[in-house]
Amino acid sequence: MRSLILALSLAVLGVSPAAAQLATQPASGGLPEDFHGKVQYFGNHSGEVRATVPGTPRRTDAKCPKREGGCPEQIGGSFQAELEFDGDIVRGTYQGTGGMRPSSLIGRRNGANCRLFDTADGSVWSGRCDGEAFIGTVRSVPNAPEQIEVAFETVGVNTVDLEQIRWKRELIAAYDRYGGIVFGDGAGESRLESILLLNNYFLDEGLAYRPGTLRNVERQSDKKNSPIYSVYGDYVRYDGASAWARARFEYDRFVCLETSVEPGYCKVIDPNPPVIEPADDFFAWLGQATGGPKDL
Repeated sequence: MRSLILALSLAVLGVSPAAAQLATQPASGGLPEDFHGKVQYFGNHSGEVRATVPGTPRRTDAKCPKREGGCPEQIGGSFQAELEFDGDIVRGTYQGTGGMRPSSLIGRRNGANCRLFDTADGSVWSGRCDGEAFIGTVRSVPNAPEQIEVAFETVGVNTVDLEQIRWKRELIAAYDRYGGIVFGDGAGESRLESILLLNNYFLDEGLAYRPGTLRNVERQSDKKNSPIYSVYGDYVRYDGASAWARARFEYDRFVCLETSVEPGYCKVIDPNPPVIEPADDFFAWLGQATGGPKDL
């Protein structure tokens, strides 16, 4: 990952923008249809801008002998974008060097194909957008005061799954509520429901334990008063099906949980809650590493 970042940052440091194209990967990074998250991209762009209305501010200091401002201006340089996916809805922002103005995008995707619109001038961005690449073209709408024709090619350098982060936060909260009972001391009979409630976060909703339905709880062991024992109970799942569970204990320490969802398999639940790592921001790192983007 760091080698990829270093290779891409060379474009900002002065290496030809075409070098970033070599890092483009095959189209195997498709995002799920219901993906809710963000992807950051880095690469390059090149093309031209033509002002069609007299008086339209020029992007560069280049002189144009045509009074109507019809001289094309070549633009090109590094390019970075961040797209946020919410199912088929896509929103994003971008900026670049070498004559590209920063703006935002909104539109839809169909699989790995995006059709987005610039919120500033309505130009159409079409091409591939997934977890590995954002590649395509930009063209202005007819009669726009500036006619833009640009090609861009980037690779995905960072992906943040917002649904995964949401699930981790909920799981951490569940550890706060139930973890002290599940992994604490005390007779197993009084802890089975908390174990099932914590286990719910690792199951599809229909297969999960419906709170308040636990019954027929009993202690089971090979020998009377053995410190190694199980606690059995019947319950009802969210999908309405009847189910059972058996939690195993050693000296009142919870060991694992077997349920009718996976009979014969005793699942160990990690006593430590998950940790949410800070989402790496490639662009923030790039600014620190290079001293900020430079206009080409």
